[in-house]
Amino acid sequence: MFDNLWKKTLAATLGLSLCASLTVAQEKYGFGTKADPAEIAKYDIDIHIDGKGLPAGSGNPALGAEIFEIQCAICHGEQLQGVRAMGANSLHEGRRDIKKLPYATSLFDFIRRAMPLTDPGTLSNDETYGLVAYLLTQTGVLKDKDVVLDAKSLAAIKMPNRGNFIIDPASRFSAKDVH
Repeated sequence: MFDNLWKKTLAATLGLSLCASLTVAQEKYGFGTKADPAEIAKYDIDIHIDGKGLPAGSGNPALGAEIFEIQCAICHGEQLQGVRAMGANSLHEGRRDIKKLPYATSLFDFIRRAMPLTDPGTLSNDETYGLVAYLLTQTGVLKDKDVVLDAKSLAAIKMPNRGNFIIDPASRFSAKDVH
């Protein structure tokens, strides 16, 4: 217990020291700017497992298929099989199987932040919802090929592997947050 408390205290002290050093450097050397609330909001796009933080918009598998063909197939393959030469593995088998995710919101969050690899964060909300709809139907998680996903319907999806996850005791989330 003492060891853990010591580590937290050290981390907090180092964090404060770093902030103070950056402020002094900014004032002394004249570089850098303070982030204003609008700039911070641009990067504050995290999505909770219950869907909190999902943006407005909607998409269906047809839109997702179109976006996938243009933006994703070069790395992930036309049939989601992955293109090893591009560094992408299959999206429907093995370690990267989409069905193994505990929450569909995690898929949306990852795609919105990290894809496409060459220009992350450039997909619109509708395109991202469409891609998620396409991927979930192609991998068999959703059976309805005409489904329209939005914030409410995406958060309501129960992924097939959800029951195989446990809450990390060190996490800021509790079992209550999951239900």
